[in-house]
Amino acid sequence: MMKFYLSTFIALAFVCQLTGNGIAYAEDQPVEQGTFELAPEILAALAECRAPRDVLGETGMALFTGSAIPEWLTPVDDDGHDGMMGLETFDLKTPITVFGAPTTRIAFLQEWVVTEQTYDAALETTRKQDMKRAPIKVTEQYYRFVDPESGPMIGAFAPTDDALAVMLGMPMEAGKPKTMFVGCNYAIASQKDFLDAAAKADTMAGDAGQDIQEMLEGEP
Repeated sequence: MMKFYLSTFIALAFVCQLTGNGIAYAEDQPVEQGTFELAPEILAALAECRAPRDVLGETGMALFTGSAIPEWLTPVDDDGHDGMMGLETFDLKTPITVFGAPTTRIAFLQEWVVTEQTYDAALETTRKQDMKRAPIKVTEQYYRFVDPESGPMIGAFAPTDDALAVMLGMPMEAGKPKTMFVGCNYAIASQKDFLDAAAKADTMAGDAGQDIQEMLEGEP
């Protein structure tokens, strides 16, 4: 049995660990050796769950292991989401189309490959992609599994910049979020695994917040 971060599936910016049932990660899958050249079309395919899982691993190697980043891709230092741990954002020189919408920005968050849309545009995408609302109160998230047995999962979720504050008992910002992230999650698990994790998300968020609060109170 392996452990995984809840935020691998549930788009929360805090570390809540569950015990997974045979859940694996895209980078754990074997990658055929050969020449890989990253292209804008590959990023679009990743964000739409059209690319094989090994392509995510190759892309990660190209972007995050010290290799030269393609000249058409620029890392973004300030993407407006300092509170989202692990979010890596890039600007493209020319637009790509993701779920019918042109964009010049793409981001990676653990197993997610996403673009950021306005809230209304994201909801329209969830309707067109036949996503369902996940049973989570602490954040807004939508999902549709390409393969119910092993994923990947097309999804949309609200930014979680204030997740830590919410866990510590501060009130959530009222009203709908200004934007949502829309894209693909390549973690290997079933729809049942996801819904089981989603059902526990609110409780685990509260438990994690209590643990953090106790840790802070215990500091000299």
